[in-house]
Amino acid sequence: MGKVVKIFLNQGFTPIDNSLFRRGTLLDFDCYIQRFNGFAILIESGTFIDDDIYQKLIKRDLQIYVENKNYDLYKKYREESLSKTYHLEENENMSFEDADKNCINIYQIVSRAKSINEKLKAIYMSAKYLFDAWIKSKEEKYIPIEAIDILSEELVSVVNQERITLSKFNDFLDEYDSLAAHFVKVAFFASIIGSRIGIDMTDQKKLVVSAMLHDVGKCELDESLLNKPDFLNEDEKRKIQTHSETSVYLVKRSGLKDRIVLNAIKQHHERLDGSGYPHGIDSSRISPFAKIIAICDMFDALITIKPYRGAYSTYNALSLMREEYKNRLDSDYIKLLIKHLR
Repeated sequence: MGKVVKIFLNQGFTPIDNSLFRRGTLLDFDCYIQRFNGFAILIESGTFIDDDIYQKLIKRDLQIYVENKNYDLYKKYREESLSKTYHLEENENMSFEDADKNCINIYQIVSRAKSINEKLKAIYMSAKYLFDAWIKSKEEKYIPIEAIDILSEELVSVVNQERITLSKFNDFLDEYDSLAAHFVKVAFFASIIGSRIGIDMTDQKKLVVSAMLHDVGKCELDESLLNKPDFLNEDEKRKIQTHSETSVYLVKRSGLKDRIVLNAIKQHHERLDGSGYPHGIDSSRISPFAKIIAICDMFDALITIKPYRGAYSTYNALSLMREEYKNRLDSDYIKLLIKHLR
């Protein structure tokens, strides 16, 4: 709750309709509630509306106000909300077309966010809603490559604006398991490494695109297999291990033919000692981007709550990877993530 502004109701504030607030949008004006004989800021300008903030704003017994000087900004927001230009509905009701349009227009949302955290949250939530809608869409066979390309470019741009650490993501990354969240979290972690290894922003974007698409082949697998709480038998392991090449097939079918991206996706389960899949190649033949995605993929798996265990802390997850997988994962990239924990 913000500070109380010592102005009475009829001296500069106007009530607004809180039913028009939408997930996935960004506020260009402060939202106030009445408190005693004045007003207090409830939500500050520049805030991205995620699920938690949305629930706070739409309470039926809550009357929200804007300052009269900002009423035109509210009117513009209301028009955009009604037209659904940047509208993300609840996941179960959101169309793939709306989510795709929102991501293609992501620059307009990010450019209005006032803090790095809000910019990152806008990209994360928009990407997650896009993948959620794509996964649930029975008719949509092709991956939304254009939207993913735009999201990746925007993420790389924001991450290069200042020194980003893993702790910056704590406020909005999901701790529960879902394919959509996993795709995007791996891309976010990869963006930190990519911004610190001396590659240009074009290659950083290729890394982020690869990370965002690395597991799309899992959408072709049975959900009960992906969420099985017990150990997998040999037949189930073989089925799971098809997802890397299925991901490559889906990405190519959707029009993305970049060999660097395709190799990173295909090889992200290969290991330095040759113990990985699908081809059991060793370090000398594994793409550098695949080595990065392998680390980010495992890191997210460890810090995410699973049906069969709780989540590791970020530090414990990275320490485990450094000690237990030192012959299979690139230790230099793990050290980079440890260095950028906070």
